[in-house]
Amino acid sequence: MKKVKVLLAFLGVSFLISCQNKETKLALAAPSGQSTGQRGSFQDKGPGLLGPSRQLSFVGPKSGEGYFSPDGSKMIFQSERSDGNPFYQMFVMDLKTGESTRVSPGKGKTTCGWIHPSMQKVLYSSTHLDPKIKAKTESEYESRRQAVKARYAWSFDDQYDIFSSDLKGRNIKQLTKSPGYDAEASYSPDGQWIAFASNRAGYTEKLSAEDQKMFTQDPSYMMDIYIMKADGTQVRQLTNSKGYDGGPFFSADGKKITWRRFAPNGATAEIYTMNVDGSDQKQITRLNSMSWAPFFHPSGDYIIFGSSILGYANFELFIVDSEGRQDPVRVTFNEGFDGLPVFTPDGHQLSWTLRNEKGESQIMMADWDDSKARELLGLKPQDPMTLQMKPEISWQDVQAWVKYFASEDMKGRGTGTAEEKIYTQKIAQAFKAWGLEPAGDAKSYFQTFEFTSGVELGAKNTLEFVGSYKKALAVQQDFLPLSFSQTGAVREAPVVFAGYGIKAPASDKEPEYNSYAHLDVKGKWVLILSDMPAEISNSRRFHLNLYSRLQHKMTVAKNEGAVGVLVIHDGSVGSLKFEGSLSDNTLAVLRVSQASAGELLKFAGQNLSDLRKKLDKGDAAINVVIPSTYAKAEVDLKFNKAKGINVIGVLKNPGSKTSLVIGAHGDHLGTGQFGNSLAKADEKARVHFGADDNASGMAGVMELAHHFANKKKSLKKNIYFAIWSGEELGNLGSSHFVRSLKGLGIQSYLNMDMIGRLKDRLYVQGVGSGKYWNQLAEEVAVKTAVPLLLQEDPHLPTDSLAFYMAGVPTLSFFTGTHAEYHSPRDTAELVDNKGIVRVLSVVQAFAEPLSDSSQDIIQYVKVASSQGKMEGRSFRLYLGTIPDYTQEGVKGVRISGTSKDSPAEKAGLKDQDVITQFGGIKIENLYDYVYTLQSIKPNVETTIKVTRQGQEIELKITPKLKE
Repeated sequence: MKKVKVLLAFLGVSFLISCQNKETKLALAAPSGQSTGQRGSFQDKGPGLLGPSRQLSFVGPKSGEGYFSPDGSKMIFQSERSDGNPFYQMFVMDLKTGESTRVSPGKGKTTCGWIHPSMQKVLYSSTHLDPKIKAKTESEYESRRQAVKARYAWSFDDQYDIFSSDLKGRNIKQLTKSPGYDAEASYSPDGQWIAFASNRAGYTEKLSAEDQKMFTQDPSYMMDIYIMKADGTQVRQLTNSKGYDGGPFFSADGKKITWRRFAPNGATAEIYTMNVDGSDQKQITRLNSMSWAPFFHPSGDYIIFGSSILGYANFELFIVDSEGRQDPVRVTFNEGFDGLPVFTPDGHQLSWTLRNEKGESQIMMADWDDSKARELLGLKPQDPMTLQMKPEISWQDVQAWVKYFASEDMKGRGTGTAEEKIYTQKIAQAFKAWGLEPAGDAKSYFQTFEFTSGVELGAKNTLEFVGSYKKALAVQQDFLPLSFSQTGAVREAPVVFAGYGIKAPASDKEPEYNSYAHLDVKGKWVLILSDMPAEISNSRRFHLNLYSRLQHKMTVAKNEGAVGVLVIHDGSVGSLKFEGSLSDNTLAVLRVSQASAGELLKFAGQNLSDLRKKLDKGDAAINVVIPSTYAKAEVDLKFNKAKGINVIGVLKNPGSKTSLVIGAHGDHLGTGQFGNSLAKADEKARVHFGADDNASGMAGVMELAHHFANKKKSLKKNIYFAIWSGEELGNLGSSHFVRSLKGLGIQSYLNMDMIGRLKDRLYVQGVGSGKYWNQLAEEVAVKTAVPLLLQEDPHLPTDSLAFYMAGVPTLSFFTGTHAEYHSPRDTAELVDNKGIVRVLSVVQAFAEPLSDSSQDIIQYVKVASSQGKMEGRSFRLYLGTIPDYTQEGVKGVRISGTSKDSPAEKAGLKDQDVITQFGGIKIENLYDYVYTLQSIKPNVETTIKVTRQGQEIELKITPKLKE
């Protein structure tokens, strides 16, 4: 809206730049005639808040002050483009067609329009009822013909009143009739109220001599904010200060009003807010300049406004948080006047008026980066549910979801955490708002599953040496059981020292390493060092790496017949950690302090330090039997259970029995306690934000769910949209869902895992899982112009594997790995949101033909895996089994299936078989299975025993050496 007697002549302005707190602060000397008070400071670091700008209005020398309809489809604006009238008239522009319709009467002065939320009427201020309008029009034309132009000043014409009409300019109704200037009006979001500015008190109240003098000189001196019902009744005054209060706008929730308040002498103006009843009036800016025309962002969290702090020749736009806690941030960097800013209702774009050095003005528009604005103002990421999302997929919506899911508040989205409950509730709220039906448990959006999440010490943990050497060790001081230990009492048994406890077969370059050579440990406790020898070559270290892992050492000791393992820990015993959930184990594993182990070996006449030095040089078999000494123990562990939460909604076609599923995992690593953290030493215990992995995929599911929910035509298939839990722990959530697939008729699954770093190509993985994927991919590549790299293998370490093993053709979309993977450095700022939009155009292009056809377009194909991919990259042997990493309480290793043409498939192994023995070695858990894959000879037939539907079956299998 308008300024009070603000001259737009180009006055000379000097400025001083000083740096404070690494931010550029600008303080400007006041122009001539202005207040000489010290200028306030602002942040001059806002380039990039606006995308490339485009001009909306072109007709006439002046257009400006455009305001959007509630649905963003129209704009009401004022423009000097009418023949026979030099003043502004009011127009409504259709933002789809570009057509503009005049809604004001066409004579007199008109200003300050607004479109009612019903989209049936508008309001504006006009002087068309002024009996002197003809003379004023002729006077204006004469003034404009003069060679020397008068300086611009807004006219507070006392004939301005507020009117309403329909969108064609018909059915004009006068809403105010009081003497004085009534203008600068806007509707409340519900359309029931109008806030406006009026100086009526200067005409209707008795003024003091000083006030009367000021009012005569400046009609804005008595300007205040009023509110009235939309029909013009129930008028109430909200402000009562000397000087101009004007330009009121409601916040999007209708609870607040922002406006500009001028000093009584009109020299400066600041931005204010108040409640709609006039209470809690608060000054937001303190720039001591002409801060003007404030407008709330739709979130209500910050305000945009224009200011003369850089000089009257260069009004610029600024933003400030709605509480005024931070210095304002500069937004525009143009020559000339930038003012009258307004956000689109969804907050994705900004429109404003740009006036050049000739005094000509037009309306501009550009994309708005809300996320960056919040960052610069120190505000939290916006709650996506406060967004007015676009029906089409937009980078701003994507950005809001990524920022929300990867925020500090989400604490890394660990499976089963309180934060998982928060974000899943938010997703369910969105699904409900968009019309998706619940597809979880008990007609809810949630599907829960139980998993082991942690471990605690019970009350009965003991370790005692008896016989010739007697000592009871103190738990947490001298010893500590490990989470994968057998629980319960362990009988008295002799104790032997077995060096590093490593048993590694020879390779073509490295000799065998065997800590158990010439040592009988059957029925005994084994005391071993942790890790591996320190003074060995890099090639030797690489060879021993896998075999030196504690779980592997445990399996070796068990196969040697030990009853328990005592692991010497450098220093104290540390703290109990949950190190994975094993199936039933028959070996006690305890950590003992270096001091306790040293005393035990000293009793046997050995020095622990000397033994370590010899072993570190590469000696393998240094064995010590502790004479006449026995160890006995009791292990008492309490395993904690937690519930993971899948969120599932569905767009249903009541007549369809077939479905498409679109999903992504929502969980990440928490602060590193979930899954496999790759944090650097100085990053330990920090939040792993998981922006690319996998807030990007979550945002993709949300955008596609919203898009398909807004499609006008009905779907031929049901589309399920799902956010899975527990992917980082082994596809727990998606596997749980797959086990309940019966009756859903799922024909294909599209997965998004890490789609936030698009560079030169998009990986489309798993095309070998179904016939016609390649042909469909060819069509998609042409349609979207996104470079695609197709990969055949569907045996992927992500949620799509659970579906593929259940006989569902799958695709997984992936933009590639990066240095920030599984670390606290995977932050939202590094995500390419516009790149995600391109990825989603591809996913959408795959999904639409699948959902628009009731036929089963893609036929499932069983394919061979890249050898050993799911069995571990560093395994020597390849069998082609796919372990079920979700298994708990299974004695053995349950498999989810086999790869095509693999040794396992040829041997006759099947989905859900539980491997209990391999090559004569008993298999109780995954670690036992890993061990066998290091020790069995390749290309030699051996036996493998499985339990199938309660029956034990022995099969013949020939392991292959990996290529």
